[in-house]
Amino acid sequence: MSRVLTANSRTEIEDVLGTAEIAHILGIHPRTVERRRAAVRRLSPLETQRKEKLHRIWKQLLEIYNPENALLWLESSVPVLGYRRPVDVMSEDGGLDRVLDVVGRMSWGIPS
Repeated sequence: MSRVLTANSRTEIEDVLGTAEIAHILGIHPRTVERRRAAVRRLSPLETQRKEKLHRIWKQLLEIYNPENALLWLESSVPVLGYRRPVDVMSEDGGLDRVLDVVGRMSWGIPS
């Protein structure tokens, strides 16, 4: 599902992908994300690690692309990921590491 980013849009990954997609990637229910955000409660250590990797991916993508194109890349099939969308791969075990590796290679200009 393609989202439109405007000049006034915030470019935090949570704002760009939305609660449901973030929850899917973190492996928790969307209501849990909302409750923790409202109560400013801590994530579990595993959820924190996954969220940090997600933020690193987004930060590196913004060094390569503008926010609109970074989102487009996340939502498009990528050959090196088996023609799967990075947002789908990131929700799997080890998926964040795979996407982080691909984005890291892109930022260094290393063909994959």
